[in-house]
Amino acid sequence: MKTSAMGKYFLSFLLALSLHLSIIALFAFSLPEDSPTLTRKKEAPAIIQATILDESVVTAKAEELKQREKKQQQAYASKLAQEKQQLQKLKTQRQQAEKAAKKQAEQLKKAAQQEQQKLQSIKQKLALEKKKQQKIKKQREAEEKQRAIDKKRKAEAERVAEAKRKKAKAKQDAAKKEAAKQKKIAAEKQQKAQAEKLRLEAVRQTELNKQRAENARIAEQATANATALIKRKITQNWNRPGSVPVNLKCKIRIGLIASGDVMSVVIVESSGNPLFDNSAERAVRKASPLPVPKDANIFKRFRSFNLEFSPDK
Repeated sequence: MKTSAMGKYFLSFLLALSLHLSIIALFAFSLPEDSPTLTRKKEAPAIIQATILDESVVTAKAEELKQREKKQQQAYASKLAQEKQQLQKLKTQRQQAEKAAKKQAEQLKKAAQQEQQKLQSIKQKLALEKKKQQKIKKQREAEEKQRAIDKKRKAEAERVAEAKRKKAKAKQDAAKKEAAKQKKIAAEKQQKAQAEKLRLEAVRQTELNKQRAENARIAEQATANATALIKRKITQNWNRPGSVPVNLKCKIRIGLIASGDVMSVVIVESSGNPLFDNSAERAVRKASPLPVPKDANIFKRFRSFNLEFSPDK
């Protein structure tokens, strides 16, 4: 392509050169023949001005043509790629449509098969139901026949049973009379035994109530003694703050374990004087372990109990 461009510009160069030569020749022949012969100074030969093409211009022009052709090729390739992409898209759509149609056909085929299986199942069920009804009919006939036989047997059995029942009733009436007699005797014996039982139960309950009262008295006494001992030990371990007035009191919630060790101390009713309340709490903790009853049942009362602390009383 570059060679073709250079050939084109070379032809232009020849045409320009020919045009210049023709103009010079025209001027030469147009001079008048009768013009006086003049002595002329010998002139230097005329320099023919010709258009010389720069190789860089040719190269640039060729490069421009090359770039133009390259752009055309790129445009053609882009258009070709777009058409190819469109064809691929159409092909994909066609394949998807074929796939969907195939799937639908398979679903229809499967549905038809299922419907055929359902019809076959219904047909089999109808046949089984017919067979079952025939069997039920035969069974019903056999049952009716058997019921007739059973009815006859039952009537005979009832007749025999009625005779036996009358005989048994006579025997039963005699037995009832004897049973009533024995029942009356047993009732009298049971009544006497119940009366004796109630008497003994009353005696036992009286003794039990006395024992419970005694136990309660002992428990109350033990509780009172233990409470007094606990108050005494706490008071012995109490140090009166210098600015606390006399005759103050507060209520303390004390938690103990079986050994008498103090687990918790809470002021539930304040004396109104924080110094006195704090000193009472310290006295309880300092007095630990507290003297508690050895009896587990009585100690339950001291596992968590309220104590009124009034050291001046």
